Amino acid sequence: MERVILRHLKGSKASQLEEFPLQQFAELVFGRDPNSSVRFDPEKDDLVGRQHARIARDASDPYRFKVVDMNSRNGTFLNKLRVVGEMPIQPGDVIQLGAGGPEIQFDLDPLPSIYVKATRLGAAGPVGATSMGVNETRVGATAGSASAPVSGMPTPNAIGKATVERMIGDTRKQGNRKLYTGLAAAALVIAAFAAWQKADANTREKQAAAKVADVSKQAAAAGAAAGQQVSDLRDSLASNLSPADIGARNAASVVQIEMAWHLIHSSSGGQAYHMYVFNEYKGRDGKKYVFIDDGRRTIPAYISVGNNKVEPYLTLSQMSGRPIGMEGGGTGFVVKSDGYIITNRHVAANWRAPYDFDRQRDVGILVNGAGNALFNDDGTPAIVTPPMNWIPSETKQDGPKGTRGQYEGRTDYLNVSFQKNTLRREARLETTSDRHDVALIKINFPGSLPTVQLHDSYAETKIGEPMVVLGYPAISPQVLQVVKPKDGSGSDAQMRAVPDPTLTNGTIAKVIRATDGPVNDNYGQFNLWGDSYQLNINTTGAGNSGGPVFDSKGRVIGVYSWGREMDVRVSYAVPVRYAMELMSISPNAK
Repeated sequence: MERVILRHLKGSKASQLEEFPLQQFAELVFGRDPNSSVRFDPEKDDLVGRQHARIARDASDPYRFKVVDMNSRNGTFLNKLRVVGEMPIQPGDVIQLGAGGPEIQFDLDPLPSIYVKATRLGAAGPVGATSMGVNETRVGATAGSASAPVSGMPTPNAIGKATVERMIGDTRKQGNRKLYTGLAAAALVIAAFAAWQKADANTREKQAAAKVADVSKQAAAAGAAAGQQVSDLRDSLASNLSPADIGARNAASVVQIEMAWHLIHSSSGGQAYHMYVFNEYKGRDGKKYVFIDDGRRTIPAYISVGNNKVEPYLTLSQMSGRPIGMEGGGTGFVVKSDGYIITNRHVAANWRAPYDFDRQRDVGILVNGAGNALFNDDGTPAIVTPPMNWIPSETKQDGPKGTRGQYEGRTDYLNVSFQKNTLRREARLETTSDRHDVALIKINFPGSLPTVQLHDSYAETKIGEPMVVLGYPAISPQVLQVVKPKDGSGSDAQMRAVPDPTLTNGTIAKVIRATDGPVNDNYGQFNLWGDSYQLNINTTGAGNSGGPVFDSKGRVIGVYSWGREMDVRVSYAVPVRYAMELMSISPNAK
């Protein structure tokens, strides 16, 4: 009898074997939900979602299958490659439910003839990006034509060749007329000089020489001004680039970044966990009740830190919590040929950005400092929703804000990949801005890297000016490459994503400028968003974070940062001047 075989390699069901008749097979759902086909322990396998992923049979071929991620929080991985949507699966492939979660090997018995040998596929680490733990847009983008102009945006070099030649010729004529006038005046002065010589040789000679020198300077200045006008005209007409040209010139300098981190207790070095408590309590009548009637055995605990704010109750006990940390990715761009790269702070040091909670699933119970549940005056449990802007590195559970706390982020990996190159290069965090969403990272590279051109135009940029964004949005389709080892090690073939940036173009919708000082004696002015560009662009998203924003001349004027969505979707970028601050020791800009 033909069977689907699942071998549990890691997790609470490790070493177990599950079989399913192929004849009756349609799909298998993995999760902690009691109705799941392959059910996991709700406590021990807490990285697995209620309905985490599924294996489905191809309707057109009974021996072909695919693995589908069911919008799980911790992700689904096929041979260490993160599943975005769905991916084909073959006998011998290994599925992992969440980074560090249970692993299951998929197999068929007997092996169908279409599989000569089960090909193991894998990749070093996930690709794509998440929302970075920030309440930003960070949604996907569809790859449009790189060279398609935005509707209503002026086409670069729209002036015809004949017009340009006529404009240059007119400018030259104006300069020549001024030059000839100056020379004629000089000739008259020389003639006058000859007549004056007879009357008073010494005096007249000095006066005439001074006059000749003055007129000569005027003529030279007129000619130089005309030449500069021609040069400026040529520059203004030739320097604007099409989006396609900007992409072609800078794609090699734009990198994909993959990262992971966890929160640690700085004094002990231990991993920090969000504490969970059993979802039950004894009422005043002696009967048992549940805090939240949604089928969960455990629920998250939160603690009040004053001013009507709550934080996840932190513990160092692995058995009673969920680890604080995440993995994701973004974009960066090379600013120095020796390997310095600019990106967002929430990409390179995500523990300094708002942590991502599920506003519905992560509803929990308020506890006191000892971890005991709190109740309202009427005896009902104090149920709370998770905080929206909790920053892990700024937790108030130990020490006041403004001093070094007891918790800090620790990087698990920070990797950089270049365009169409599957090799990942390890990077280190150099520094971050205290006021803006920018960071500087560094890779070691033996050669010279291509760089972008930086241009601080924040003081002059106007709304409506064209701009181009390059980056690696997670929603863009991936190109996969099978890498076969040739060193005789016997390692299996691996499948890796080939980085290739996506180009999106639009315009500057708004220039947002913060004011630190008073506008007049009675009023002060400030804004909640800080200095930033609002972009008229709606196809960027998760993964674009940290990417360059180019002006029409191909110069980087901003760093793509985040977005928000209400009735419309709006994206924002940090002016590049604040990224340039990280490369200088001069006083900060205001």
